[in-house]
Amino acid sequence: MHFLNKNNAKQAIWDAVFVLFSLSILGRLLVQLFSTYAYDSYQISEFLINYQGGFVRRGLMGEALLLLAKTGKVNVESTIKIFCLVCLVAVSVFFIKSFLNKGYPLYILPLCFFLGSNIVADNWIRKDCLFFCVFISILWLYGRNRLPMSVRMSAINILSVLMTLCHEVFVFIALPILFLLLFHRHKNIGVSRSILLSMLFLSPTLFCFFLCAVFHGNPETAEIIWASWTAFLYPEASTMPEKAVSIAAIGWSSTYAAKLHFTMNFLSADQGVSSLLVWTMTFPAVYYIVVNVPTAFRKNEDVFSDRHRNALSSVLIFQLLCLAPVFILLSCDYIRVFFYWTASSFVIFLLLPTDTVKSLFPAVWGDVTERLNGFLTGMLSPTKTTLAFLMLFIGISPIGTNVLWLSRTTMLYNVLVLLSLPLKLLKDFICGGPLA
Repeated sequence: MHFLNKNNAKQAIWDAVFVLFSLSILGRLLVQLFSTYAYDSYQISEFLINYQGGFVRRGLMGEALLLLAKTGKVNVESTIKIFCLVCLVAVSVFFIKSFLNKGYPLYILPLCFFLGSNIVADNWIRKDCLFFCVFISILWLYGRNRLPMSVRMSAINILSVLMTLCHEVFVFIALPILFLLLFHRHKNIGVSRSILLSMLFLSPTLFCFFLCAVFHGNPETAEIIWASWTAFLYPEASTMPEKAVSIAAIGWSSTYAAKLHFTMNFLSADQGVSSLLVWTMTFPAVYYIVVNVPTAFRKNEDVFSDRHRNALSSVLIFQLLCLAPVFILLSCDYIRVFFYWTASSFVIFLLLPTDTVKSLFPAVWGDVTERLNGFLTGMLSPTKTTLAFLMLFIGISPIGTNVLWLSRTTMLYNVLVLLSLPLKLLKDFICGGPLA
């Protein structure tokens, strides 16, 4: 009879849905793991960018991979997939273990704006999880107060430079919070001196980012990069295929790339649905879910208090502002950028003490986030039922605004697909389909 209690029954149903969704995500990962990806696919081609046409952004990993390929002892696709899988597992273990240790509910982890984004959009074979392996390491290093500051900052800059040479977007994820931490640490020497000292500490990474911005590439560089791989991959493909967008993008001018991404993100429409309207609704929805799920599903108030909620809110708003150039002008891969936003915010929130997080921001920042939270919860009460409903229907398009993909990345769609699988297999068996 205890199970028949209304609240217990709701919780049991929601737990079952969460388990089914997690299983559907794992099922997708297994299918993708044993799928073959062409070398001109966006997943693999991103790793092929190298320095054969001269120094260019994102070229470090491709250069290392080319050296391995020349030995003839590695399969390029398999090497990339294994590397990305290790990063995905490492990041997943970090978040799951951290959430469990702190008593936070796991419900948001597999969603399309968090760890699930890498799989529902077939994006785990990218550099995204590597970003977070390095970002987690950097914040962990910063917190090792027993080490001299010079040693910590040297190690942090080495990691940051290497990651920036792999993909310059890493700077938007990691450097602002590092600057804020350094500024706060040295603010007693005065604002101007603290800013200059913090910039000095981060100068190697900033200089590396500057080089990547200057040497962003051109069409000729992109063709040379593709040609450097043809001996190993496609000897018959003398010119770069149109599908190799990740390499071709190296040749885009900054103006062209900014106009393209801004248009796709805000001035386009799919099936009559405005992209601007979609993102105007999606950003507040994701923020609302992330901030309120730990509170609504907590076992007791000490696990996630109002103090924790305000700290997480402050970090979310800060990281959103830091990633705004990526959201607006530098990318249209929205499901990936939402992952950057949410995951980076939680890395900061999980690794830094709550009091440290709150002290980083001025009092007015906390007041603004509290008012924002009050406004959103005033419009929609953050009950378990409300949040569960939102999590069922939240979806994010992998590229630009695509209504079909908005639905396919939702929890509801993936659970229904999993539940339909036995019926599909039965239909194939009866009708003499693939199992015949």
